[in-house]
Amino acid sequence: MPTASYVKIPAAIEDIVETGNMATDTWAIALTNTVPGSKVFTTGTTDLTTAGGYTAGGNTVAVSSSGMNGSDFVLVLADPTVWTATTGFTFRYALLVNKTVLNGANGTTLGYWDYGSSQVVAASETVTVDLDQTATVGVFKIT
Repeated sequence: MPTASYVKIPAAIEDIVETGNMATDTWAIALTNTVPGSKVFTTGTTDLTTAGGYTAGGNTVAVSSSGMNGSDFVLVLADPTVWTATTGFTFRYALLVNKTVLNGANGTTLGYWDYGSSQVVAASETVTVDLDQTATVGVFKIT
């Protein structure tokens, strides 16, 4: 898999800061072919439908750490489980989803990683989204 660049969704930040508890909220990484047009997350609509080895709604990720690092708040999430294609699927974006703060039927999209082009995953191939495990960077940082 190529390296992806992260894009935040500014409209989601206020919701997360005002109503979320980053340490105890449920987080997931979901895959899609469409750049998110808003913070709204609806399983099987915002992300891929269940098919070819992908399950709609994405994979839940555990919170490794959540707290202050100097003057910055940093959220570190464990890597999600690996997707293994059965018949195959295609995606371009990996979404960071908070499933506790509900802006759509199933959560809030905070941002996404853009792989730059469609990633075709053939039968028996795997997809691993490797999240930053550094306590100074993490996947989400408020400065």
